[in-house]
Amino acid sequence: MPVLTGSPVWQAIIAHHARIKDVHLRALFADDPGRATRFSAEGAGLFLDYSKNRITDETLQLLLALAEERGVARRRDAMFAGEKINATERRAVLHVALRAPRSARIEVDGADVVPDVHKVLDAMADFATRLRSGTLTGHTGKRIRNVINIGIGGSYLGPEMAYRALRPFSDRSMTIRFVANVDGADLSEATVDLDAAETLFIVSSKTFTTLETITNAAAARTWLVQNLGQAATVAKHFAAVSTNIEAATEFGIDTDRIFGFWDWVGGRYSMDSAIGLSTMVAVGPENFQAMLTLLWHLKNRSAFPAYRHADRNLFCAAA
Repeated sequence: MPVLTGSPVWQAIIAHHARIKDVHLRALFADDPGRATRFSAEGAGLFLDYSKNRITDETLQLLLALAEERGVARRRDAMFAGEKINATERRAVLHVALRAPRSARIEVDGADVVPDVHKVLDAMADFATRLRSGTLTGHTGKRIRNVINIGIGGSYLGPEMAYRALRPFSDRSMTIRFVANVDGADLSEATVDLDAAETLFIVSSKTFTTLETITNAAAARTWLVQNLGQAATVAKHFAAVSTNIEAATEFGIDTDRIFGFWDWVGGRYSMDSAIGLSTMVAVGPENFQAMLTLLWHLKNRSAFPAYRHADRNLFCAAA
């Protein structure tokens, strides 16, 4: 395969850009009144209108030709097949499996990972339901009303963005906050108006060794002990999302409050895994599952009737 910039298709795209870069959208709509219909797609409750970009039919054909030349469809299929397309770490990239229904079968190294995914989702749902209902209480017996997710990178940004997007579905009697900055002011501000007896921290770190996350978790533990007076409060006021069970238990977190995931879950795509526990607590297991179901159908090309044309199927699994 030639270097991208040396590809004839790439050169054709550069030339095409030069021809249309100064064309006004008014002219494009005047010359092509039906572009709003052709350059749009609808599926799974979402509507995408890309007609108001400086594109033409030739633009799409060139981009699709480039995708075909670069093997986009082949690599997509390899990802869904559980092949180790993460070349630097020799790992599969199967965040799509986190959204799969129980009936699906997705394999990594010959083993179906879907049952394990749902085992964790079920444990998360049980924990979130008991927390939201008040069955799970803090050390003093008070109901947990505040949840603070401590993480960084994908263990922070994805869950917070999902929470913000789904906030209309959240339990407004609960306070959900996110801490990532290692500067102590971030945690201090997140806890300044909270009752420690009503607060739970979720420490999200695959290795449970991430410096910023563990530093903030240690500060949160100190805050709890200072306010509630006993080190034993950690077990009632912490949960962890991690694969390092030993480190999490040494920190003081009970094993039944540790939720794991797998090395084929990339950080930036991890919000669908146990990393999304804080989001599930906020919106409830049913709404969290509805989000996963929507994302699963977005991955399914049949959800996009406007994209059934064979060439356009290249991009329907990008979600």
